[in-house]
Amino acid sequence: MHEARFGYAAGPPGKILDMTYPYDRNTLYWPNASPFKLTPEFHGMKERGYWYAANFFAASEHGGTHVDAPLHFAQNGRSVDQIPLAEWIGPAVKIDAREQCTRDRDYLLSVEDITSWEEKHGRIPAGAWVIMYTGIGTQFYPDPKRVLGTDKKGEPAFPELSFPAFSRESAEFLTQERDIRGIGIDTPSMDNGRSQDFWVHRVICGAGKLGLENIASLDKLPVTGSTLYVIPMLIKGGTGAPARVFAILP
Repeated sequence: MHEARFGYAAGPPGKILDMTYPYDRNTLYWPNASPFKLTPEFHGMKERGYWYAANFFAASEHGGTHVDAPLHFAQNGRSVDQIPLAEWIGPAVKIDAREQCTRDRDYLLSVEDITSWEEKHGRIPAGAWVIMYTGIGTQFYPDPKRVLGTDKKGEPAFPELSFPAFSRESAEFLTQERDIRGIGIDTPSMDNGRSQDFWVHRVICGAGKLGLENIASLDKLPVTGSTLYVIPMLIKGGTGAPARVFAILP
């Protein structure tokens, strides 16, 4: 009998980078969203002598490592279940904005930041995920005070939200001048904490592109050369969903 051999079409296991935060009571959500809740339904030995465990979970769509579907901010946009799985996969481009974000917690990624990146690394490839590395979520998740700028809940938290993100201009440039898959960030939103009109969401979702928020392990992702796999929970009609995110490293 011949020994069975199994390979990995995506590459060897040592080159897989998990970029997902686990869901638990500490998972970051928008201040007015329902947090993740795990309730044991049964944990114990059954009368017939075997172990059985099962839980109930509930949460808002948008929290932790999750995706935004176009429907989130576009009236006629696609929902999570209407997006082909292949569309969630693409080359990863990491734009390191830690220096700017250290100087300004409310920093907005500029078109100049993008074009300066391209001068060093080449044009953003077609079908790419363009990821802003702020360093804030990567360092401090899941501490709400250090990531969101506040640990308050509900509407009283909104005036105190403070974290960096993409600018409207950068979102327009990426959707109009480049052929991207979507954008991602290591903070809770692709609009910065001070935003009240959510232009980045409106531009990205309006263009039919995808969003990815609260990405983990961006410090370990190379600037170029990786393939990003974003596998969202398949919620019918979903405006977003928790996602298992990982990269195949070069």
